Amino acid sequence: MFDEMTERGFVEFLAALWESRGWETGITERDEGVFMITGDKADGTRGLMLVVPDPTETVSGQVLQKTVTLVQDKGIDTAVAATRGSFSDDADGVAQANGVHLLDPAALEETVGAEDAHHLVEEFTQGSAGGRDGGGGEGGSIADRLPSMGLPVPGGIGLGGTLRTLLLAIVAVGVVVAAVQFLGFGDLLSGLVAGLPLPEVGLGGGGGYTITAVSLSQGNGTPVGVTWNARPQSTVVAPNGESFNAPEGKQFVVVQVNVTNPGNESLIFRADYLALATQDTRYGNQPLQGASGQLPVQVQPGNSTRAFVVYTVPADAESATLLGLPGPDNPPIDFQRDESMAFQVEGR
Repeated sequence: MFDEMTERGFVEFLAALWESRGWETGITERDEGVFMITGDKADGTRGLMLVVPDPTETVSGQVLQKTVTLVQDKGIDTAVAATRGSFSDDADGVAQANGVHLLDPAALEETVGAEDAHHLVEEFTQGSAGGRDGGGGEGGSIADRLPSMGLPVPGGIGLGGTLRTLLLAIVAVGVVVAAVQFLGFGDLLSGLVAGLPLPEVGLGGGGGYTITAVSLSQGNGTPVGVTWNARPQSTVVAPNGESFNAPEGKQFVVVQVNVTNPGNESLIFRADYLALATQDTRYGNQPLQGASGQLPVQVQPGNSTRAFVVYTVPADAESATLLGLPGPDNPPIDFQRDESMAFQVEGR
């Protein structure tokens, strides 16, 4: 039933299946061939699904234990692991001991039948006229080929309206930045960008790496101020001296933030309020075990608190967009870039 899906199509099918149950989802590739689907419900329930789409893989107990640790660290309510392959006996034991629901192909077929979700299988089957990857191929408009963020369109805005305009504007800014840098008119960049009508967009980058920021959150209330700076790194040395190297073929993007709470109550600003989109994929944060200073942070009313968040992306990525994500509990965000902001981490 699932053999004709691409690996990414299988992951997106599972995300869509969760969305049909009332979840808001996001997809992150944590390691090569290993994906995480995050889920949030309006009642505050949080979910996490480990997905190993390779049909030849046997998911080990060690891989599942890492997921259990992440679930416990993040306070996740619902934990699931899914694969087109199989689970080892050790993985089955870890799952039973920690309340993780396992979905192998047989269990998934039962789920599809029980929930009458055959239309989703057809939608994400390779070669189908449907699907959520733009129908395949290189055709379509430039907006159709923008990073696939796996997000519901906020406020009922169709891609023919405001959101399309905003995303196209981001692409236009990237082109402007590249042209200005190539022609050697870097000093004119700030004035040029200031004249563009782009709400909640900031520009950043270093060493030829272009980073934009845009808030997609539609929450009520005064926006949380997020002053930011960002840069790519192959190594990260955390404030407590812990050193981390990016996996082969990958690089880190470190985003330094200073979060200002405009409200009258304490604010917990979480890493999953943000994501980084590049090369048609949206990435969640890469927690650095034992490293101090990472999101989440608690920000007192009227105060500001600094923190950092790290993303692991392909080494050949040359641009990215920092996203303020929509969600029932996510605050609206006002992004402002500060090139002079000091980073809490070191590295190269």
